[in-house]
Amino acid sequence: MATKISFLNIKGGTGKTSLLVNVASCLAYMGKRVLVVDFDAQSNSSIWLMRLDRWNALNRNPANFVLSVFKENGSLLRNCIQKDVVRDAEGDIALRGLDLAPSSFSLMDLEHEVPNPWEKPFYAHFFDELQDVEDQYDYIFFDCPPNFFHGTQCSVFCSEHIVVPANPDALSVVGFHLLIDKLESFKKQSYRWREERSAPAPEVLGISLNAVKPGANIDVPIERFTAQIERFVAQKKVPQKACVFPEQIRHSISVGRAVLQGLPMVLMSKREASMQVAEDYVHTTQRILKLTSGTMPRIPIPDRSLSLN
Repeated sequence: MATKISFLNIKGGTGKTSLLVNVASCLAYMGKRVLVVDFDAQSNSSIWLMRLDRWNALNRNPANFVLSVFKENGSLLRNCIQKDVVRDAEGDIALRGLDLAPSSFSLMDLEHEVPNPWEKPFYAHFFDELQDVEDQYDYIFFDCPPNFFHGTQCSVFCSEHIVVPANPDALSVVGFHLLIDKLESFKKQSYRWREERSAPAPEVLGISLNAVKPGANIDVPIERFTAQIERFVAQKKVPQKACVFPEQIRHSISVGRAVLQGLPMVLMSKREASMQVAEDYVHTTQRILKLTSGTMPRIPIPDRSLSLN
């Protein structure tokens, strides 16, 4: 059975997509089978993993995208999935085992323009659809939009865990509090449907700090995040193991270069900055594995002599 994780923050610009894409890629490089479900109408993870030209070509048929799963005569989820999605410039497979259920800009129509023909919420319908493919994967990651509308609800309802990408700033501290409130509200709202499907509410694993500038003093936001987590642990809103990940993703223009090339950081060229950021993502992946499975395996990076034990 797949381990299912939502990457979620209702504050935008926190590095959510870059974290998800790179953690998913690290796992695929380990030999794990990973599915990324893009529930963000901005389609950033879809465009990154497919590159713009392939994503544009796919747009000729709306049945290729996640939105179609919610239409009465639409696609089955399994028919939307793009297999081994990371390709090189010649179109050959560059990373096996990483699949994508892509999004398009039309996913925003799900909020107000797509009628619900089922006698159940969209999130319960998508949960049932996911059962058809779940056993094909070790991990399923959900790229959530920075809100708590239908796409996020589908992701959270299907997930066992939540990773909160954040920036080390005051707005992110406020956003984390709002997110926990939203999760608690949705937990109550979806209780009946969870009971029917024996689907436990997801646990917040912790906060992953992104775009950390070299030399920046981030002690104060870390202290505030930690204080929030301790308070939420006492209120039983997050588990005891929840934490601010000690691993941090440093700020680097290399990530933007990776997006343009349609590659995750583990497959980027041997530039020093790329290697450093790739190592950050590897360590964060190890942290997530430890929190979800209790193990922290070594994850090698191609053509690099990094010691990541």
